[in-house]
Amino acid sequence: MTVARSLRWFGLGLGLCVAWPHALAGPPQLAAEARALPVALRDGAATVAHKSYTLHGIPVRGAFATVLSDRTGEREVASSRPLAGPQLRPEEARIEVGEAEAIAAAHVHAEGPEASGTLVYKLILGEPVLAYEVDLPLQWDPEPSKKTIWVSASSGIVLDEWEHVRSSRARVFQTNPASTPVPIEVELAGIHATGPGQPLEGDRIRSFNCTLEAPEEDQIQPWWAEGKCYAVHRALSDENGDYFLPLPDVIFPADNADDDDLYAELSMYYHAERFIDEMKRFGVDAFKCALSTMLANYRTSELSTAYPDLDYTPLNNAYWTNTCDPEKGPTMIFGQGTAVDFGYDGDVVYHELGHGMVSLLTPNGLGDRTLRSDGVLNDAGGLNEAIADYFSVILANEPLLGDYVARFWPGYGNAIRNAENTKRCPDNTVGQVHNDGEPFMGAMWAARKRIGREKMDPVVFELLPRLPSDADLETASFAVLEIAEEALARGEWTQSDVDQLVRGFDSRGLYDCPRVHVDPDKVASGASLYLRGKTTGVTPFFPGPMQLRHEVPQGSDNVIVRFRLGGDAGPPDNPTGVVVLLKRADEPIAFEYTLTAVDKNPDGSNKGSVREVIQVSGDWDHQLAASRLGDSDNQLVLRGFRPGEVVHVALANLTTGEQVASGTSIVSVPPEFLDEGTVTVDVGPPEVVTDGQGVDASEVHTAEPEASCACRSDGASAPLALLALLGLRRGRRRR
Repeated sequence: MTVARSLRWFGLGLGLCVAWPHALAGPPQLAAEARALPVALRDGAATVAHKSYTLHGIPVRGAFATVLSDRTGEREVASSRPLAGPQLRPEEARIEVGEAEAIAAAHVHAEGPEASGTLVYKLILGEPVLAYEVDLPLQWDPEPSKKTIWVSASSGIVLDEWEHVRSSRARVFQTNPASTPVPIEVELAGIHATGPGQPLEGDRIRSFNCTLEAPEEDQIQPWWAEGKCYAVHRALSDENGDYFLPLPDVIFPADNADDDDLYAELSMYYHAERFIDEMKRFGVDAFKCALSTMLANYRTSELSTAYPDLDYTPLNNAYWTNTCDPEKGPTMIFGQGTAVDFGYDGDVVYHELGHGMVSLLTPNGLGDRTLRSDGVLNDAGGLNEAIADYFSVILANEPLLGDYVARFWPGYGNAIRNAENTKRCPDNTVGQVHNDGEPFMGAMWAARKRIGREKMDPVVFELLPRLPSDADLETASFAVLEIAEEALARGEWTQSDVDQLVRGFDSRGLYDCPRVHVDPDKVASGASLYLRGKTTGVTPFFPGPMQLRHEVPQGSDNVIVRFRLGGDAGPPDNPTGVVVLLKRADEPIAFEYTLTAVDKNPDGSNKGSVREVIQVSGDWDHQLAASRLGDSDNQLVLRGFRPGEVVHVALANLTTGEQVASGTSIVSVPPEFLDEGTVTVDVGPPEVVTDGQGVDASEVHTAEPEASCACRSDGASAPLALLALLGLRRGRRRR
């Protein structure tokens, strides 16, 4: 029996206390409303309902309960409710809805809201904060984006945001032109064409092409934007009501880059109908959108110097927009790429529709950041991507996602992603959703191979209703295990099945994954870290998704932190806008998150005493800025360490946009490699951690990097530089 298996009930009982049934009850004023999900589990033997909550007559966003009903009765399998009452009642809102709408629109440079803002309570760290919820329209530049913004009803600051966009008969390719190159004849569901000229518009799906030629005025969709292609129906039925359209020959690059082909429009429709029909086999009787609008061959009319051989600017991606209203935009967008057409690949279509299933079956979506003591994680977004991949696996019954796109797009291998992988947590997690979901997807595929699709595929339909919007990999992994244990108790799984499942998840570190790189080789070679930008809803910053542990070797007295990041988004003395947090102990930095009041607005006026901003504190010893070497190399050199001393390092982003620090590493070198000129860090005896000790960021001063000898024993040079540090004192404080 593995350690993870023997300790799994400890994880279920303690690690998931907020998201599971034993969460603290909310205030007595909470009112619940149940909504049955359109899914019948276990061949109709079980149903699921989501409870949403209101407080003082307005919704509480983030509060939910999932109720499972089966032959044993009803029980809550997941929940999240307020831990305390609100500070403000709805009638105590201090700004008007129009002002909140303007703030939200300005936040993302939109012209205005999609609809009037709604007064809600937004659950932040367990407390209901009075806010306006503003839905913004679909925006096209620089890439498709559709956001919901929460604006404080007290101060007018932006508290949080949610991105909704996730990156008849016919002859078709069953999956895509690469894996199934021989076309087959199929029946198109939902189409009632009996003669010529009928578009691909059925009961559940309507499929558009995108042309650069302007149609008649009355045919222009209400969501068209200047400079973009026009959504029109171009794939029309023949005299028999069939859709036998010209098929591309993907061996020829010109066919893949043809921005006016008809097949992409047909491919989307066929694969979407096939997906929805397959979902019915699992008891799902409805899709997220009653009518989904799909757009093929999306690109823009502008010429791009990056693509001199094309008479358009391509879109190398596909997107789920979560837009169901046909008057407000397409539900899914499939780009005409540089060298591939994303609408050709059934895997990609299934993946985007999989995002729709995540949106349909989860209580509040999957996409919030997880605030943990070891960092701020993007696991929920990673789970969203992994589960969307799993829906593609259900349809295609193979582990490769996007093998047509990858095979014919230069720079890729056999597939965009491969479910048959050995990715682990934390070795392969970086704070980016597509990377961070791969260990979970690998474990699900491994279990599917060993246990069988008949047992594993239904698990995902029971899993989604139980996941909170900020679920981390461990939460989801233990939820899968709980579902398996329930199936074992019903006699549907064997103990061997459960053991196989546990081995697959345990071998990938998914039951117990502290976000700390501890392997010396990995720490020295470097890792990419996606750093969340600072928002008005947090002070002083969000920490990064990963820490690095480093032990100073014998013969060295220094610690050198390095990362690659260019740009000048930060202040003059720290152009990258990234700070290095360092703790001198053999335990990770412990971050804490509390809700606090910001008393002053930027103009100096009184903001009030409403707790609505997340304050991040922790027990790091030093907060420092690295020196820029060249265009993008950053380095911080610290001396005065003992051999055998252990440090933990995290990065934090002070700018408002996400930044990627690649090659983040820690090394130590022999002292003679470094020039004189550094001020050493004191190395007195260990001290007790107390508040008020240590050094604030304002007490740290940095000088320009000096040239260093950096001579290797073999005569080669190493690109090291020195950072002069003044005023550092030993001691640890909580900030």
